[in-house]
Amino acid sequence: MCHEVLLRLGEISRSAVSVESDFSVQHVLRLFQEDPELPLIAVAEQGSFKGSVSRRELLNLLSRPFAMELYAKKPADCLLEDLKGKRVVFPPDLEVNEAAVRLLAVDPALQTDSFPLVTGGDCLGVVAVSDLMMAVAEQQKELLRALDLLSSRIREEVALGVKIQQDLLPPPEFRFGPLAIGAGVTTSSEIGGDFFDYFPVGENRLGVVIADVSGHGVQSGMVTTAAKASLHTLVSLGVTTPSGLLAGMNNAILATAHQTLLMTCLIATLDLSAGSLSVANAGHNFPFLMRASGAAPEMLDTLSGFPLGFERDAQYPETVTAFAPGDCLFLYTDGVVESVDASGEEFGYRRLQELLLREKCLPHLLHERLLESIFTFTGQRTLEDDVTTLIACYGS
Repeated sequence: MCHEVLLRLGEISRSAVSVESDFSVQHVLRLFQEDPELPLIAVAEQGSFKGSVSRRELLNLLSRPFAMELYAKKPADCLLEDLKGKRVVFPPDLEVNEAAVRLLAVDPALQTDSFPLVTGGDCLGVVAVSDLMMAVAEQQKELLRALDLLSSRIREEVALGVKIQQDLLPPPEFRFGPLAIGAGVTTSSEIGGDFFDYFPVGENRLGVVIADVSGHGVQSGMVTTAAKASLHTLVSLGVTTPSGLLAGMNNAILATAHQTLLMTCLIATLDLSAGSLSVANAGHNFPFLMRASGAAPEMLDTLSGFPLGFERDAQYPETVTAFAPGDCLFLYTDGVVESVDASGEEFGYRRLQELLLREKCLPHLLHERLLESIFTFTGQRTLEDDVTTLIACYGS
């Protein structure tokens, strides 16, 4: 792959829609209603770009009590003042890999769903973050095809792909009200095939995800990137149920990997208002639920579907159970239980359950404690497979 064929943002952009700053908010809303595919509207002052308003930001703002009456006749300019947050603006000639690195540097949680392309005060287009991530995945695919022509330039691009994949992971520690999240990924090769994620769904629901792609290396990393991109796209479109997210991700992975690679994935939503946990499973290891009573960890093994990328339009039913203060949900990949010692014995579920009982109250330390237990058991400091974990503890 030579420098000239690297994709630039202008090549994946959509046409920009702009309004003057004195246009009413009601007019801006009407433009979004007339075009359901429109992600963002640029706001200009005397023809020069001043800022932008995304569909999601505006709809969230206007969903507040009396917001429609308050904002309807105000100028669009007021939205730029009231919608606070990170403002991402890039030039159209920026390479997609570099754009992804810069975006993740300023917005590691990927709350941005689209951004404008601006040069010399003119808004020349809009790029959806989902399109950017899919473009990055395609770039990684091209790198795989060009491995027989390895050069220093390609090695730099592979390294950049590794950095992007690492940066796509959210912070390993996170608090969502009374929920404490602790997670980690330790890869067995330069580019891994595991990932975890979490995303708020309103004020009292949190989604958690863990996934494992078959194989390792650039190709599995490409599928991981595509899966993460499709997940964020679906959430931004209002798909928030575990079953709906898995179904959408399944079709995205089929389009990317063409059944050459599969991904196991488990998605759960923790509803603090209802005190419930909803789980859908695409061929992944069954999670463990630890109750506040201190009883042995309970394996949630009632449902599982085909791995993602196996069958088009596959369905993933959900199971619902209680999730109360003091409870913890633990997700993991098969690299945990399938780690073997010199005699060929696996680390297994019994050792995992014993460790969970000891360490569940320390979500921020659990991944490292588990990793040390695996290293002690196997007698070596390397892994045969990626090890990824996520624990969500409901503070009592």
